[in-house]
Amino acid sequence: MRANGLDWRVLPCRQAIRTDPRLLEQMIRNLLSNAMKYTRKGRVLLGCRRRGEKLFIEIWDTGIGIPQGELRAIFDEFHQLDNPARESNRGPGLGLAIVQRLGNLLGHAVDVRSRAGRGSVFSIEVPIASTGRPILPKVIERAAEATAARAGSILIVEDDPEVRDVLELLLEAEGHRTAAAADGKEAIELVAHTDAQPDVVIIDFNLPGGMNGLQVLAQLRKMSGHNLHALVLTGDISSETIGKITQQGYVHRSKPITPKDLFGLIGSFLAERS
Repeated sequence: MRANGLDWRVLPCRQAIRTDPRLLEQMIRNLLSNAMKYTRKGRVLLGCRRRGEKLFIEIWDTGIGIPQGELRAIFDEFHQLDNPARESNRGPGLGLAIVQRLGNLLGHAVDVRSRAGRGSVFSIEVPIASTGRPILPKVIERAAEATAARAGSILIVEDDPEVRDVLELLLEAEGHRTAAAADGKEAIELVAHTDAQPDVVIIDFNLPGGMNGLQVLAQLRKMSGHNLHALVLTGDISSETIGKITQQGYVHRSKPITPKDLFGLIGSFLAERS
C-alpha cells in the first residue's frame, strides 16, 4: 500500500500485551505521523519483535534520519528537525514529547536509533500479557487513583485541530475530563446542553466565527452564574491584547504553552475550586 507517495507496510502481530489501548494507539499514531513527515521517499514500516517477555513495537522509515547529537533532544517539547523557520504547517513540535510523556505514564520505554540521511527506527517496549488478552498495567491503575482526587472538567476552545488534540491528549493523560470546541458558538452550545459546567476553560484569544476568546468567556460566565477559571492562549502578545485579558481577571500565556506550565496552572485553578 502507498501513503503520501511512500511504500507503507504493516507486519501483523498476534501477541497480547499489558497496556492502555487508547494511549498506546496515540503513541503509535504520533510516531507514524513523525515518520511520514520526515520521509520524502522510500517506505514506512510498522511491525513487532518479541524478546523474552517484552514486545517491541517498531516504526521504521527511510527518512532524513537524525544526527547522533540530537537523538535525545528530539523528545524535547517544540524541538523540530529541519524546520528552523518554525513553519506552522509542520505542527507545534509536540508529537515526540507526547510519545515520551505517555511512555513514562504507561511504563513503556521509548527508544530510537538512526543514521543521518538513511532513516530511523523508533521502538516502544511493551510487556507481554500471560493471560492471552490485553491487561491494564498496574502503573496506569495507580496513576488513575492518584489523579482522581485532583482531576477536573476542562473545556478547550481552539480552532487549530492539532493544537486542540494535543491539549486534549495531555490533559486526559493526567486524568482530567475534557470537552473541546473549534469556536465560540460550538463552545456555548456544548455548555448549554450539558449538566456539568467546566471547572476550567482553556481558550484561544483569536477564534473564528465573530467572537474572540474574551467574548466567549463573557457568555459562558453568564450561563454559569459565577466566575470562571480560564487560561487564555494567544499568539498576539501586543500590550493591548494582554491588557484586555488581565483586566477581565484571566490568566494568559503565549503560544505554545509547555505541558509543565499547563499542568501547573490547571493544578492551581483546581486547588482554588476546592
